Amino acid sequence: MSQLDPADFNIITGTFKSIAAEMGDIMLRAAYSSIVREAKDCSTCVMDADARTVAQAEMIPVHMNSLAAAVPYVREKYNISAIKPTEAYVTNNPYENGQHLNDIIFMLPVFSEDRLVAFTGSVCHHLELGGAVAGSNANATDLYQEGIIIPTMKIDLERDLGDGPVEQFLRANVRLPDIIIGDFHAQISAVLRGRQLLQELFKRYGVDLVHACMAEMQDYSERMVRAAIADVPDGEYFGEDQLDGQTLDGPQPMIRARVVVKGDEALVDMSTSDDQVSWPVNAPVASTHSAVLTVFGLLAGPGVPTNDGTYRPIEIVTRKGSILDPHHPAPVRGRMSSAYRTASAVKRALAEAAPERFSAAGNDTTNAVTMSRKLEKGYEMFAEILMGGNGAGPENDGAEVIAQMLSNTGNTPVEAIEMDHDFVRIAEYGLIPDSGGAGAQRGGLGFRRVYDILEDGVLISTNGDRHNTPAWSLAGGKESKLSAYILVRDGVETRVPAASNIEVRKGDQFIVEISGGGGYGDPNSRDRALVAADVRCGRISPEAASDAYSYDGHELAAE
Repeated sequence: MSQLDPADFNIITGTFKSIAAEMGDIMLRAAYSSIVREAKDCSTCVMDADARTVAQAEMIPVHMNSLAAAVPYVREKYNISAIKPTEAYVTNNPYENGQHLNDIIFMLPVFSEDRLVAFTGSVCHHLELGGAVAGSNANATDLYQEGIIIPTMKIDLERDLGDGPVEQFLRANVRLPDIIIGDFHAQISAVLRGRQLLQELFKRYGVDLVHACMAEMQDYSERMVRAAIADVPDGEYFGEDQLDGQTLDGPQPMIRARVVVKGDEALVDMSTSDDQVSWPVNAPVASTHSAVLTVFGLLAGPGVPTNDGTYRPIEIVTRKGSILDPHHPAPVRGRMSSAYRTASAVKRALAEAAPERFSAAGNDTTNAVTMSRKLEKGYEMFAEILMGGNGAGPENDGAEVIAQMLSNTGNTPVEAIEMDHDFVRIAEYGLIPDSGGAGAQRGGLGFRRVYDILEDGVLISTNGDRHNTPAWSLAGGKESKLSAYILVRDGVETRVPAASNIEVRKGDQFIVEISGGGGYGDPNSRDRALVAADVRCGRISPEAASDAYSYDGHELAAE
């Protein structure tokens, strides 16, 4: 940094972040599907000439190392330095350090006067990519049943898109070709705009100075993460969390973390986690790494850029054949469940070392609901990501109904669903009282959403977790309530597992209840005025207030 002018450094690095953010905005505005346009399930980044991340838009944390992690597989097949301006790299292969098949990774080279100087990248969750089920296939037993596998490949934008073979292959193998290709082009538009803006930056400041700022920005992030780790007492810490089973009463896989802090470095050993399973909650190793790194990003705090430097002080160990590093071709479509349990276990271990720096567990799950219907001329489909309550912290209640730490997805408005899809109506949408754990600081609430099914032939496919194991608490707080998916047919309610494929018919209702977060601290020490306000607002029932806190809930309700 001593050789860089502080003004130049701040202007140029600020531009990196703004370019990544503008790329993200372009994807959202150009996207066809509501999962991108409304839920914002996508990410964009700026990379250096060696394809190491420099700056990432504040979108989906679990995507934080997606592009960089895939680079070793690119290098196995191609000489990166020989790429041409019209070419790009693309993959969605979870076993080549992708995430899951729905997340297509796209990397575009940036040239300055015929010199390769950078890359721009995007990751987009596509609504569907073929496979055995129109949506997420909860019963998949291998990767091939989950959709098209795009191996790490180099494509030519002029030759392969439009009427070219790559785009035509994609169109022929998905149920919603216009939407999928529309989102694919939104990805390409984003990286093209990023390339244009980076070229302007290189032209204005010169390649050497911009490259120096890229390197220093990565070094800065490394120093900040090292400083955050150094503030944690040296030692060996343990944390664990449990997944739902494939059925409501089936075996529940355990995720275990051993975190060793020594000076300004950390070793995270996930190797004792349970073996891979036959249903789609296995996490490819790139997702496991992303989950661990996200927790350390939280430890470093806001304002620290996420880039290659973030990863350097942290060594991650997995075991091949485990649920966090499965053998090919284990299914991985619902890998966010295991990724969240990974982050939760690491967070729990670090909270053992420094409880004042961490919150209790939240819902910490991607609760995904996809509804599809086959028509005479193709398919109609939508997907949305449903949020839960955050865990309470040492000085704050948990936030209600918010994207959890590995995600940053938005709420899909009821109007957007009902205007585009006439086979479903949202009958109810509201907070669930008492769903967060009690404590000196209360866990955030989850919510209840009720779908009325208006037509026959609708398939609902779901992902989720916390149906069997609640969000854990800290410092004497209480656990959250559980989540539930419920099918109502002819007045009879039937609970279904978190990951399910359900054929519904006209007149059915599908109920989604999402858990809140865990509480922090002894509930008996919670301020009376706060409990009274929660009771009056309906966040806590009088009965729960009497049971969990040292106050008469009915007296509070009458005040």
